[in-house]
Amino acid sequence: MELKRGKNIAFTVICGVFLLIVRIILNSTCSFMVPYKIQITLGVFFLIYGLALAFWEIKNELPLFWGAGSSLFNIGAVNSSMIVGASIFFFASNAVHGLCAFGIEIALYALISVFEWK
Repeated sequence: MELKRGKNIAFTVICGVFLLIVRIILNSTCSFMVPYKIQITLGVFFLIYGLALAFWEIKNELPLFWGAGSSLFNIGAVNSSMIVGASIFFFASNAVHGLCAFGIEIALYALISVFEWK
């Protein structure tokens, strides 16, 4: 078995670290006031959606940034790495929870990327 989607895993790590740092800063300034149950619900939703999207990307052999979104300023991209990173943001109600979620989700994403899902 070889890791064929190294760029996706690296981008997942980058997105996860960035959003984890943002969330830790928001937690320290008390400016992110969302109830804990809603945070966990959003985290689980984004995790399931991101992993399902990863399966679909692998099955269809899509590149790293396969879906450039057309927004008001014609910027944006869609991929499973960004969605999994968003779930890390919502799981990080404190630094320990965020680091645990980061480790588990990166491991799951790497495990999915090892196998051929055809």
